[in-house]
Amino acid sequence: MKNIGIFINPSKDKDGLILSMILKKIKFYFNNSHTYIINSKNDVENLKSPLDVLFVLGGDGTILGAARDIVPSINVPILGINIGHLGFLTSVEIAEIDWALKKIKQGRIKYERRMMLKCTVYDNENEYSNLALNDIVVARGTLSRMVEFQIYVDDKVYSSFKGDGIIVSTPTGSTAYSFSAGGPLIVPSLELISIIPICSHTPTMRPIIVGAQSTIKIISQDFDEELFLTVDGQKSIKLSKSSQIIVNKFSTSCNLVVFDNFDYFEVLRNKILNKNGEW
Repeated sequence: MKNIGIFINPSKDKDGLILSMILKKIKFYFNNSHTYIINSKNDVENLKSPLDVLFVLGGDGTILGAARDIVPSINVPILGINIGHLGFLTSVEIAEIDWALKKIKQGRIKYERRMMLKCTVYDNENEYSNLALNDIVVARGTLSRMVEFQIYVDDKVYSSFKGDGIIVSTPTGSTAYSFSAGGPLIVPSLELISIIPICSHTPTMRPIIVGAQSTIKIISQDFDEELFLTVDGQKSIKLSKSSQIIVNKFSTSCNLVVFDNFDYFEVLRNKILNKNGEW
């Protein structure tokens, strides 16, 4: 590893002590490496050499942000270091950093490709685009009535239903909002797209899984108040009555660094299930 980037959530390291410690550890284990602090897209654009790895320090939300904002520009593998809470997407806890750096130095790592989604919103006046590692959610405001949604897959009508919203999820996002809404758990290395209704009032509207090459179109009707599109639970815009949402697979995947002893089902049991393997 000659060129190492560091992307840290400043709200979780306000005094800079964690960043200082990480820099010292990297220098100890990789004394010939160059380290770059990545705070914004401008830092990415100003890089003089391609990065071998990007250390992302924070929680799952920090990784989601890095995947959307940085990966499309430089397509660098991400090593998630948890200094947050759940840390489902992270590969290592901050207390295990020495163990992790030794593993990296020994080459005992591998890369997991995680597909991403691109969503584009079209209306009569504007066009909005963004990326998601977890999910795209279209949902009503808290005081709004049910909304009627029309769902198309590859220009063919899948369903028309009334409910609170719709989730379009990657396999990585199957343990996020999709899971809470009754969607299936999907091994994250697969390339599939899940379409999950939120509180459907139409009994025939069921979750469906389609191929990664499918194009999903969502049209909402009969809403008088507020309807929002949210990306990875972090970026949100208000939709108009003329909005059409197109979701498909993004051309670049997010590569997560995991270690040679990585066991997804162990992570699933420890983070989502209890120790007895029960919900």
